[in-house]
Amino acid sequence: MKFIHLWVSGIEETGGIQHYSACCVQALREIYPQARLRIFSKNDVQSDPDTGLHAFGRWRGKLHTPVFAAAGLAWAMLERPDFIFATHPHFMKALAPLTRLGIPCLTAAHGIETWGLMAGSFGAALRQATGILPVSAFTHDVIHREAHVPMSRMCVVPDTFREENFAPGPKSSALLQRYGLKPDQPVILTIGRLSASERYKGQDQVLLAMPSLVRELPDLHYIIGGRGDDEPRLRQLCAELGLEKQVTFTGFIPEAELADHYRLADLYVMPSTGEGFGIVYLESLACGRPCLVGNADASPEAIDHGRLGFIVPPRDPAQIANAMLSFFRRRHDKPWLYEPETLHREVVKLYGQQAFRGYLHLALSELLPS
Repeated sequence: MKFIHLWVSGIEETGGIQHYSACCVQALREIYPQARLRIFSKNDVQSDPDTGLHAFGRWRGKLHTPVFAAAGLAWAMLERPDFIFATHPHFMKALAPLTRLGIPCLTAAHGIETWGLMAGSFGAALRQATGILPVSAFTHDVIHREAHVPMSRMCVVPDTFREENFAPGPKSSALLQRYGLKPDQPVILTIGRLSASERYKGQDQVLLAMPSLVRELPDLHYIIGGRGDDEPRLRQLCAELGLEKQVTFTGFIPEAELADHYRLADLYVMPSTGEGFGIVYLESLACGRPCLVGNADASPEAIDHGRLGFIVPPRDPAQIANAMLSFFRRRHDKPWLYEPETLHREVVKLYGQQAFRGYLHLALSELLPS
C-alpha cells in the first residue's frame, strides 16, 4: 500500500463530523503505518506538508467547493491511491466517477446529512461508492431503505471520543461556585448548539418535564450548555414555566471546561430525535455520568441500548420526568449507573479509540478489493 487519500470537511473545526475526521486520521496512520496519507480539508485554513494536509479554507464564495474537489481529483489521478475515504458522504458526488476508473472510494455516513435526502444525484453517488461506513445501525438501515445500497457494501463503524480528555472525577468547586450550586444538589445537563435548526435535541422537552420533577426534587437544577438563535425561545419557555431559578444557561462552553461540566451533573439528558450517534453521550459516560436519550434515532446505540442509561419517547415530557425521577430515587435495576469508574470502563471498551480503530480496520478489510 502506497497512498491513502482522505477527504474531510475539516479537522480543526468543532463539530461531530470534524471530530470523527480527526479520529480517522489517527486510526488510518496506525492501521497502515507504511502508507502515505494525503488529507484534503475543505474548511481548514493552514496546509501542512509534513502531515500531508492540503487545506482549502482560504477559498471563499463560489470557487470554494470546486477548487477543493478539483484539487482532490487531480491528486487522485496523479497518484492513483489504493483507496479514497471521505468522512462526509456528500463528497461522493465528486468522487463517484473515480470508482469507474478503478479507484476504490468509500465514505462515512453519520445522520441527518443523509436521512431523507437520498433521492437524485446524492443517492446515485452513494450507490456507486465502493463501500459506506455508517456510524450507527440506525443510519445503516436508513441508507439501505432509502438509497437501496446493498448491505454487503456497508459496514457500521461507531463513533468514538477523545479518551484523554474525559475521565471520572469530583464536581468542580469552581463551577459549583460559578453557578451557585451545592455539592449534593441534583443536577441534570444538556450541551449542544441552541440553534433553531437543532431543536431536535430536546432541551424544550426537558424543560416541559421540569415542573413535575421540581415538586418531587425541589433542589433539582438544569444546566443548558451552548449558545445560538434558539436561546430566547428556551428562556421564554423557562419564564412561562416558572423555572428561572432552576435553570442556568451557560453560553458557549470551551473545550477545556467540557469534562468538568459533565462531572458537575448527575445525569446527562438529551432526548433527541436527530442524532446519528451522539458523541456527547460517550463523553458524559467517560466522565462517569449516565445518559437519558430518545428512542427515535441512533441515540440508544451510544448507551448500549439502555444498559448505560435510560431510553424514553423523546416528545413525552411525562415519561422523561418519570425516567429522571427513577434515577434520582434509585427506582431501577441498574446499580452501575452510580459507579463512575464502571461507566468509564464500559464506554472505553465499546467506543474508545482502540475499539474505533478495530471497527475501522475490519470495515476496510471487508469492503476494499483484496
